[in-house]
Amino acid sequence: MARHRWDPIARAVSVVHPSRVGSLITPAGQPPLTLTPARARGGQWDRTSAGLYVPAGTDRVLAQQRIVEAAARLPPYAAVTGWAACLLLGAAWLDGLGRDGSTPLPVRVAVGPRGGVRRDKAMTVSFERLPEWEVWRRYGVRVTRPERAVFDEMRQHGCREALVVLESALAGRLTSLERLRAYCATRRSARRFDVVAQALTRARGGVRSPLEVRVRTVAEEDAGYARVEVNRVVLSADGRRIGEVDLLDPESGTVIEVDGADHRDVDQQSWDITKEEALRQVGLEVARVTGRQARDEVALAARLGAVRARSRFIEPGLRSWQLAPHDVDNEVWLSEREQEAMWHESFGD
Repeated sequence: MARHRWDPIARAVSVVHPSRVGSLITPAGQPPLTLTPARARGGQWDRTSAGLYVPAGTDRVLAQQRIVEAAARLPPYAAVTGWAACLLLGAAWLDGLGRDGSTPLPVRVAVGPRGGVRRDKAMTVSFERLPEWEVWRRYGVRVTRPERAVFDEMRQHGCREALVVLESALAGRLTSLERLRAYCATRRSARRFDVVAQALTRARGGVRSPLEVRVRTVAEEDAGYARVEVNRVVLSADGRRIGEVDLLDPESGTVIEVDGADHRDVDQQSWDITKEEALRQVGLEVARVTGRQARDEVALAARLGAVRARSRFIEPGLRSWQLAPHDVDNEVWLSEREQEAMWHESFGD
């Protein structure tokens, strides 16, 4: 089955670790040989950094490949952190691109207070403490554990984008809010901790795209909405399923549907119209937001505020709709995964 464009779990990809001049290499179908300077310059290899090469034709635009190439330059005590560690750990939305979806972000690395590495525009360096217990290994690369990686990336952004980072990590099942809160409680003196603390109070998990997080933030912080529900199934008063909505303000009875590129499909558009009509029949007002509209936060806030103002604000006991039970708990899933891993380690093959 094809993966959805906004699948939050990163699929495994093939990467090529750079080879150093003087190292032994094994080309496909050939006996081992030494990568000499002459061979490296012979057109069959691409230089990634001083003394390091990958075979020509390697997909070096792939984010995971960029990370592996950056990691090859690091001293043995360093580790990749931030978005790059999150991606290798499995968070697909933290893909190494800026908000415009095209500008590559530098790979962030942690070297500890006494470490060092040659810097360039493709890499940013943190000299904060890096205990060994915070280091895992993925794709053959030393990476910081999920909580440290998310914490480091959140602090590179303003409060709103820090929330996008956090929700992306939760969607990718890197960690849970409980685990991240516990970790952050030990890092209160860290630089820009206030950004992380504010995002932790706003996060709730269960999101379906970064755009949804940005629209939700505008609704709650700029357009006067109360704390909105995220990706909830709406039922009629008698329990008939109407459909799942992206964002819902129960107080006013306002639904916000965030339309990504997949909503341009004819069948999807037809279903959207049918669902919107059904929502209006039970007293819910509906606003639709596209990615282009979300770029202008001032205009979006005004429009969402106007939709909320014309909503019906029906008291709970008089509503013709209700919400299906909802439970998004990464902690349960993470605990079950760890227990299964421990069983296989102890008793499995």
